[in-house]
Parts: sequence; C-alpha cells; structure tokens
Amino acid sequence: MGVFNYNNPLIVFMVRIANMMIASFYWVLCCIPVVTVLPASAALYHCVTRVVMGSGSGVTRDFFRAFRGALKPGVLLSAVTEVVGALVYLGIRTGLQIWDANVFGAAYMALGVLVGITCVTALVFMPPVLSRFEGGMGVVLRLSMYFAGKHLLRSLWYAALLAMGIWAVDFFPLLLLVVPALYTDLIRGGVEKVMTQYIRDAALEDGEEAPPRPERQDDTPTALELEKLLSERGEDARG
Repeated sequence: MGVFNYNNPLIVFMVRIANMMIASFYWVLCCIPVVTVLPASAALYHCVTRVVMGSGSGVTRDFFRAFRGALKPGVLLSAVTEVVGALVYLGIRTGLQIWDANVFGAAYMALGVLVGITCVTALVFMPPVLSRFEGGMGVVLRLSMYFAGKHLLRSLWYAALLAMGIWAVDFFPLLLLVVPALYTDLIRGGVEKVMTQYIRDAALEDGEEAPPRPERQDDTPTALELEKLLSERGEDARG
C-alpha cells in the first residue's frame, strides 16, 4: 500500500530507470570490441522496446539473446560502417579546407555534406532494422536507407537527438549509463511506427516484433523476401 506499492507510479518509474541503466551498461560493455557496436545497439533497441516497456522476460536474458542473434550480420556491418564513416569524416575535413578555394572545392564540400547526412540518417535506422529483420548486410543497408529517405525529417530529428546525446555524454561521462537507453526510448515510438507500417504494407507479418535469432522464424521476413520486395518496388518506381 502507499509509497511501497509495486504499482505506485514512482516505483514503476524507478524500476524503469534502473532497467535502462542496466541495458545501457550492457551496451557499453558489448561495444568495447568496436566492431560489435551495431549488434549491441540492436540488442539495446530490442531490450528497451520489450523489457523496459514491461513485455520481455528480463533485461539480461533479452539483451544477450538479441545480441547473439544480431552478432553475425552486425559485426561485418559495423566494420563497413566504421570504415565508411572514417572516410566521410576525412572527406568533410578536406572539404572544409578547400570549399572556398574554387567551384570544385565548393562542390566537393557539398557532396561530402550530402553523403554525411545520408550516412547518419541511415545509421539511425540500422540497429532497429538489425533487431527486427532477418537478412544479410545488404538487406539491412537497403532497408535503413529506404526508411531514412522516406522519412527524412524524422531521420534528421533522430540524428539531432543522437548528436545531443553524444554532447551530453562528452560533457558528463557518467550519463553514458543512461543516455543510450534513453535515446533509444525517445526514438522507439516513431521507429516502431515506421517499421510496423512497412511490414503491414508488405504483408510480411502481423506486426509483432521478433527478436533477432540465427534460426529461421516463421513470422520474420527473410533476406530473400526482402530482396524480392525491394526489387519489385524499384521496378514499380522506374515504371
């Protein structure tokens, strides 16, 4: 009864914050090898979506089950993303030095900014896509770019939130124990709406989330199904 009632809003809020801190700690731990950043982020998204909202089987169990399921495609995807990110960063730095020199410098800088925005907005959707869909690196990249391009303003807002989160952690490093899960929680509603609508329009499943697993799930779209769907949509757009 009273304050110590488990259903008390204050207790519910404190439990939620504690779960978010645990999930953020697991995310930091799993990001240490660097090439596991995307699998860890996919596991964090799954954990926040399911456990923190009260429908999962436990933070530790759900996080590491999702992490293992996303590990195989996620490691290669992380490595490629990090290499591309480093190249884009170096390109933009070079562009800043030559952008006012001539027309070529201005065009080079504009192209670098455009590529950078494309990469960052697609990066926002990579962990949710990796946590939700089965498939290889190509499927995750194509779906992430598709979602980011179709919902550009939403993607830019999420990228701005990500930048603010990075700034907050840089200002006060201890926030790393809550900012990752908090950021995921802030974008969760919009990202789920986008992916669920896409799945329903594509008639791939009934909208229920499926955690990433190495084995085939009957209600989870496979890489073949996604490739076929994306190819058909490309042909329709050209027609």
